[in-house]
Amino acid sequence: MCDNKLIYDVLCGYDYKEVLVTCGNTDPHGSRAVCDECYNDHHKMKEIERQEENIKADNQWARSAGWGEF
Repeated sequence: MCDNKLIYDVLCGYDYKEVLVTCGNTDPHGSRAVCDECYNDHHKMKEIERQEENIKADNQWARSAGWGEF
């Protein structure tokens, strides 16, 4: 991915706080944070899809071995 930062507003008590997340890392909601620049790049999105498929396959194998998810 890139070094762009994304801003997420996260509930904190009765207010919200801003959380900066680097593109490609996990966002506060458990998904992958992807900036607009990377989202519009076909090659980068294919790479993300490939990584997500590999993660899914690894977790399926681990569950089948009785280890749970990574």
